[in-house]
Amino acid sequence: MVARKSYQQQMSVDIAGEAVVLHIRAMRRKSLRLGVNEQGEIDLRIPLGCAKAEVLAFVNANEGWLRQQRQALLQRQQQQLQCYTLLGNELAVRVSALDEFLVSEQCIWIPAHWGHSELREQMDRWLRPQARSQFQQLIDLWWPLFQSFATQKPVLRVKKMRTRWGSLSQRGYINLNLALMQLPLELIELVVVHELCHLRHFDHGPGFKALMSEVLPDWRARERELQARSALVL
Repeated sequence: MVARKSYQQQMSVDIAGEAVVLHIRAMRRKSLRLGVNEQGEIDLRIPLGCAKAEVLAFVNANEGWLRQQRQALLQRQQQQLQCYTLLGNELAVRVSALDEFLVSEQCIWIPAHWGHSELREQMDRWLRPQARSQFQQLIDLWWPLFQSFATQKPVLRVKKMRTRWGSLSQRGYINLNLALMQLPLELIELVVVHELCHLRHFDHGPGFKALMSEVLPDWRARERELQARSALVL
């Protein structure tokens, strides 16, 4: 028997009287998982062979949650047009008299005609080199404590991730979320140390937690703060 391959499909569904794009990705998995992307569209991952009726029933059953997620996204986007958080500091967003984009220590200046999508795209472009530099500095700072656990230092990749702050690949990559740049440095450091600890323990069992406590004694307090901020950033 030939195994069915993963595939993607797009359709429209009604959420609170509004036609919303639903992106479906079928893959080898056991359950259905919903999410809302930055455009307010719905992302749905489903098992291979999942029937359309089951997909629609699942979306309908979670309409209330989807409505809340889309409303929260809209509120965050509106807030970011007034104030953008960078490394834990709030920068006011102001209209530029010169009709240009500029980031200063106190403000982000944007053209008058920009909306949230333009601001997000330009900030992502501006943030990537800043993030790469900041993340690499932290990796280099902590590497001496972890170098005995690996043959070489993990290669940094800055990515946009919707549900994770970071991950460590067995192929030698440390993936860090661009959204970390909105958080205070001590929380970025927590994520970097967390991923480096996976060089020794690839799970979150007792050994991992003991190593975290050894190298970063206040990691639990930092993690509670990170979890509190996740809903506001991710």
